[in-house]
Amino acid sequence: MSRLKRLLGYGVMLLLVMTAVDLWRSRDLPASAGALSQLVTLKGEPVDLVAQSHHEPVLLYVWASWCGVCRVVSPMVDMVPGPVMSIAIASGSDQKVAAYMKDKGHDFEVINDADNRLARALGIGVTPTLMVVHRGELKLATTGFTTLPGMILRRWLAELRI
Repeated sequence: MSRLKRLLGYGVMLLLVMTAVDLWRSRDLPASAGALSQLVTLKGEPVDLVAQSHHEPVLLYVWASWCGVCRVVSPMVDMVPGPVMSIAIASGSDQKVAAYMKDKGHDFEVINDADNRLARALGIGVTPTLMVVHRGELKLATTGFTTLPGMILRRWLAELRI
């Protein structure tokens, strides 16, 4: 029993540290998600993440086709319940990104940021980066490897932070 308590204690401590690191990373995010209001997906569909985020939190996944960690994180992004939008940075033409998505079997929506303008506007310097857009604001950024439960937890925490 004491072994279980110790493991539970370590788990709680890890969760607190991860939350603190996410909050620290989020401090440099632009408060407004205005750069995400007039975008077009690879399928040619207009998307307004600011407007969409007023209904429910949207997980925003910034990735690149050449990113090794993204190859591990992307299949989990496909499993996230609720709205997910992604931005492919410096990954080539729309056709190249579409071919990559098809080859890997990913279903999440993609906005291609071939010249990194959008990534710069959002202050993104590392892939993968995950953040939540909620009520027109960027919240809870994290970089590097993130698990499916971590993604779901971030959406839930963003909603609680009203």
